[in-house]
Amino acid sequence: MSFDFRKDADFPKHFDLEAEEFDRKKERENRQAALIFAILIALLAGTGIALLAVSNRPSGPSELHDCATVESETARLACYDELSRRRAMPFKGAPPQELGGQK
Repeated sequence: MSFDFRKDADFPKHFDLEAEEFDRKKERENRQAALIFAILIALLAGTGIALLAVSNRPSGPSELHDCATVESETARLACYDELSRRRAMPFKGAPPQELGGQK
């Protein structure tokens, strides 16, 4: 068996090229996974912010001029009653009010 140095000397170079190609492929896969993860986190954060914004929005009249445009007198009075009840409630997370002057 003869040893051909020129043929066998190319082995480390070929091995280095395969290793570099494998490293590039692995790095590309890691970048893709990181991008997908970042997009998912952004979507979840956006969904949470949107749900939080919608949950604090009142469903009825919010201002006096909303009730002033109602044509029927009884419906307009009901609108004002609903508006006054809503304004009397504290905002979410407010400490409980004193009951009957007791702490």
